[in-house]
Formats: sequence, C-alpha cells, structure tokens
Amino acid sequence: MREDSDQITIVFNSNREGIPGTLNLCLDHIRQKAGTSPLDEDLLAKIKWVIMELLTNAVKHSGERETVLKIGLTVDAVILEKEDYGKPLVLVGQDRKKIMWPLEEMVRPLDFPIYHNGMDSLCVRTDESGRAIFFIEELAELEMPALLSDTSEHFGLLIMTKASDEFAYEHEPESGLNRFISTFYFTQPIP
Repeated sequence: MREDSDQITIVFNSNREGIPGTLNLCLDHIRQKAGTSPLDEDLLAKIKWVIMELLTNAVKHSGERETVLKIGLTVDAVILEKEDYGKPLVLVGQDRKKIMWPLEEMVRPLDFPIYHNGMDSLCVRTDESGRAIFFIEELAELEMPALLSDTSEHFGLLIMTKASDEFAYEHEPESGLNRFISTFYFTQPIP
C-alpha cells in the first residue's frame, strides 16, 4: 500500500449475519474518504460485489472465526485486502487438475484455466513467489459449460476478477496467512 493511502482495518467475525453491517461499514468508509469527489456509481457497485464475495467466502471457506478486511484509498485507487489464517486456496481446473497453496517449486510459474461461464474464461497465472494473479480471457464463441448445471465454487472468483481492475491471491507458507487483493483504479484521481 502506498504512503498516501487512507486505510481502515475491519475485523469480521466470519458469520453470515454480520455481512450486511460489515458491507455498509466498508462502503461508508469509502464514500467518506472520497470526500467531495463522489465515486462513480458503477465503481461503487463493483466494489460492493467484491466485498460481498470476500465476506461470503470468509464464512464459507476459511474455517476461521475472524477475517481481517483492509480498505485503502490512494489518490488513484481503492484497494481491498482480505486476510485470514484459514485453509489455503485450492483451485480445480476445467480438466479437474488441482493446484493448491503453498505451491510446489515444480508448478511455478503456471497459467491455469479454472472456470468459464460461456462467455468468459477465468484463468490464473502464478509467479515465482507463488502469487496467483487472476485474469479473464474472452471466449471466441459462445460455449455453454457443463459447470452451469453444477455451479462451481470458482464462480465467485470470476465475479471478483471481472469487477476488479486487478485481483490476486497470496499465501505466506511461514505464517499461514492468506490474502486476497482487489484493486479498483479511478478514472479521475481524487484530489
């Protein structure tokens, strides 16, 4: 996070009932810190989708009682970070091949298609440090996936990747920390 950021840290008790209140707290903070430069409603909607999905994933997947959500605003971006010490990410590719963190040396770096919704293919690229960078590839032809009859857990990752300008996952093997990072760039910097 850059020095010119204005960050808040929220501890979320990973329960479904707490999602609406935590979501409103996050959005209120973002609106307040944007000050006299109100954020575009489309951008706020995308931020809301990602926060909802991060909180929902904390309830469904982390296995931990608490998740930390950090929201930072810089002059040119909103940065969301979700951190927990729960189960590391496991991705199942379209060919049912799995990758899981911490990554073994032999699987890095790697491009890995994991899900498609008929129009877009969600892919992940790992780097030398084992960081997962999610990206979307548009499918040339409309192709209805068999996964639509059995909605994949990776659908939420597709939503967050499409909504974010950048979306990534990091796992620190020494501490067990999992971190999802979603970045949204402003079209006009905040003064």
